[in-house]
Amino acid sequence: MGSSDQARVVRNTLIVLLLVGVAMLLTQLSFVFLLIFAAILLATLIRSAALPFLHMGLPDTPATLLGLAAIVALLWLAGGLFGAQLGEQFVIVGNQLPGAIARAQQWAAGIPFFRSMLSSTPDIQNVAGRVLTFAFGAVGAATNLVLVVIAAIYLALQPGLYAGGVAKLFPKNEGPRVAEALHASGLALRKYLLAQFVTMVAVGTLVGVGLTFVGVPSAAALGVIVGLANFVPLVGPFIGAVPGILLAFAQSPETGLAATAVYMVAQQLEGNLLTPLVQRFAVSIPPALLLFALAGLGSLFGVLGVIVSAPLAVVLYTLVTMLWTRDALGHDVKVPGIDRGA
Repeated sequence: MGSSDQARVVRNTLIVLLLVGVAMLLTQLSFVFLLIFAAILLATLIRSAALPFLHMGLPDTPATLLGLAAIVALLWLAGGLFGAQLGEQFVIVGNQLPGAIARAQQWAAGIPFFRSMLSSTPDIQNVAGRVLTFAFGAVGAATNLVLVVIAAIYLALQPGLYAGGVAKLFPKNEGPRVAEALHASGLALRKYLLAQFVTMVAVGTLVGVGLTFVGVPSAAALGVIVGLANFVPLVGPFIGAVPGILLAFAQSPETGLAATAVYMVAQQLEGNLLTPLVQRFAVSIPPALLLFALAGLGSLFGVLGVIVSAPLAVVLYTLVTMLWTRDALGHDVKVPGIDRGA
């Protein structure tokens, strides 16, 4: 083997080792990348709030700051108007839910099928307590939240700076395509978040009003819970409905059945009426892709992975569709975020 061949083998070996080392480093820092994406989500919300001010002709930075101020003012106003009442209702839900869970377990223990399931699964209250202690009892959670908020403000103020930096990581002739793909993924993410916000408000309002009508206590807090849970597609609506149904059945079987009907009607209206209307202007992702994203990120990162799985799937779906399916493979496909109906 000549010296040139030996040099090539050594160079290729070093490249492989470098790639393996980078892959191992990325694995160790995967949670950091998840926090970065959470900051991107928040920055997208801030930029969305700045759109009305941009349409008024204001420069980018003042419009973004006004968008941030509008979000803070809206949260402050909502807290002032409904914070005390919702806080009391959440306390009531928290106090009544353990008893409702215990009664549900007692009822299930009387049925052979459910009795076997209960014996093979951990206690729900203990698991929930450990999860809450891990999620909110650690100082690191608050630190990560502050980090995400500050990073989101910087990203919202200068999105072009960071998108341009990412584009410069690729060959010069590929930079414009990468920048266009990042822009398309940002638009797709904005449309997705706005669509989710509409559905969350609609479902939360319908459930809150419906539970009030059928006589379930703390209906407003339960509406907020199911509205927030709807941010996670597919499984979120079912998870968000569990506290309300348990509390309703703890009152009486009739109230429980009525509350179940309220949740079902709200989700049917959302799935068959509201979502088709919203998706005309938003991004539609194949349900199987969302399901695998939920399963994969949930198993890797727990609750945070489940929360960001759907938005991350939107971004990756847009990038793959544009850079690989359309540009690399040459297929005539619609790119989410820039093509109507995609």
